[in-house]
Amino acid sequence: MDRRGPAHSAPYGQACINCFKSKCKCVSRPDGDGCERCHRLGKDCRPSDSLRRRNLHKNQNSATRIAQLEGRLEGLVSLLKSVANSSDSSDALRRVFDQGLVGDGQPQQQQAAGAEHDLTSSISSLASEANGISAAGVGGVSVGSPPTPQHSPGVSSLSNPSKRPYEPSSDEAEGILAIFRSQMVKHLAFIYIPPDETAQQLRQTKPFLFRAIVAVTSTSIKDKLARGKELKQILAQSAVVENQSNLDLLLGILVYVAWSWDPFLTKDGTLSRLMMLAISLVGNLRLNKPLPQDVHMIGPITPGFAARCRIGAEDPEQLHLERQRAVLGCFVLSSIISSYYAQMDAMRWTPKMEEGLRAISSNKDCPTDETFAFQVRLQLLAQRAVHAREQQEASNPNPKTTPPPAFLYLNALRAQLQELRGSLSPELERQDFIIAQIHYVELCINEAAHTANSDAPLLTAPGVDGTGHVSDFERIECLWRSVTAIKSWLDIFLSLSPSSLRGFSFLFWAQMARCVVILYRLSTLEDPAWDRKAVRNIVDLPLVLDHIAEKLELTSRESGGPSDDNLFMQFHKLIRMFRALVCTKMAPETGDQDTWAYNNAVVGMNGDAVDPNQSQMMQLLDFGNENWWEELSASFR
Repeated sequence: MDRRGPAHSAPYGQACINCFKSKCKCVSRPDGDGCERCHRLGKDCRPSDSLRRRNLHKNQNSATRIAQLEGRLEGLVSLLKSVANSSDSSDALRRVFDQGLVGDGQPQQQQAAGAEHDLTSSISSLASEANGISAAGVGGVSVGSPPTPQHSPGVSSLSNPSKRPYEPSSDEAEGILAIFRSQMVKHLAFIYIPPDETAQQLRQTKPFLFRAIVAVTSTSIKDKLARGKELKQILAQSAVVENQSNLDLLLGILVYVAWSWDPFLTKDGTLSRLMMLAISLVGNLRLNKPLPQDVHMIGPITPGFAARCRIGAEDPEQLHLERQRAVLGCFVLSSIISSYYAQMDAMRWTPKMEEGLRAISSNKDCPTDETFAFQVRLQLLAQRAVHAREQQEASNPNPKTTPPPAFLYLNALRAQLQELRGSLSPELERQDFIIAQIHYVELCINEAAHTANSDAPLLTAPGVDGTGHVSDFERIECLWRSVTAIKSWLDIFLSLSPSSLRGFSFLFWAQMARCVVILYRLSTLEDPAWDRKAVRNIVDLPLVLDHIAEKLELTSRESGGPSDDNLFMQFHKLIRMFRALVCTKMAPETGDQDTWAYNNAVVGMNGDAVDPNQSQMMQLLDFGNENWWEELSASFR
């Protein structure tokens, strides 16, 4: 046996085999030859070599694992430092090193002992802060429930993490939220963010909505594309795979639809599909109508059905108003998008929505509710005019013989519009976009009588005698009313400052596009009863397009510079291209080659030539169908 010194007990785990088996104390002899117990019993004192080898192997494994952890730690620290020192890194990542959470100053043994815990907690807190994913999950807080932790796909579910968009720091997030509050949401206020709510609080309570706000406030095309793609991936995971239905998802979709410019940025616009998803969320949350008493559906026997039916039963007033704004915003956007894309039906107006509109109108605590309620009522009138025309066309699909809606009904819509305008408060009278929308609704009512691209002759429509339809004279009068409404709308647009254009929603830009397109149709309408020259004398379309392009170019300068990546600069180029081909279309009729010369028309303000896709744009100018907005956005791309 190994010598251990005189009369010393063997250390734990190093007793001889006999003492170990007998569980006795192993005391070495003074001469170092074995132990006292084996000498007294006359046994062969053999050391426990197997135990020693096991302990030695265990010590070697511990040392090896410490060395492996140290190597991994050094690699992670080097990687994080390289990211932190890059220009695109956020303040949250730099704070990890400034606070010493991961550093080189600790002793190696201390780093190895706590490496896994410290590094894991540091990176977890960093990811939570940098990505804005709270314990509530991407889906946010379910309607009617306090914030509770739930699983969420988050950013980690994205297929390629290396291509994720840059995440704003805390200070940048506050600036983004301030831009959204001051410049954007007031133009279509289906959402109210209290002034004392911070960006960090919004990240925690409504993370999907916050991501949508970050995506729409950027004027960079490249950034919008990246953030839009990420937002749709998160939405697909949350709404489709995980079947979540909550107010956070609904508001995020509406914000993205209203301010994303998605039709101009992606090859296949997704606004119609996103709106149908938003309408389904409204139905799942029972925001537009109560559950019928006699329910003949499979819902009552499905898990969670009773809980969904209780949503909104005992809402606080502010939460109730928040939901009403969301469902009304869904109606407005679905109405606009259904009119321009013809890929979906608008959301049906219900008595519960009428009650919500009255509640919003009477609410004085929110400064934007009055304006938003007025916008909803205007869009409801426009939707009724569109519905009347669609019903008439459905009953007689032949455009050359289809009579327009009843004259009395159109007069009733005009009377409601005048009544609404008479109820404007002094505050609303000063809102240019409200007055512009009034002119736009008037245009929609007049278009119901006779669309500018209709094949029906003006002088062969059925008369009023006995049929109740619009007569020839009234049809022509509606077209001149359209010209007047378009001129009034364009006058308001040209009076706006370039800086104010950045915050306008899809509602406003869709109005502008439709006014320009209908003006073109009326300026080129070939009918013996129509005076195209008089239209051009009232509103000079090429001159209007010049002014629109100039204003968009100024907007691009004020929002980051006139670069190719700037959204408004690209829109400016589209308007220039549109003007060029409008001029070539109208030149043979005017005979004014100096004014309508194509070569002059394609040159922008700064002298840069515009290279239009003539085949696409000429097809657009034919306007043979109602999908003109989709064709216009395709030309932009």
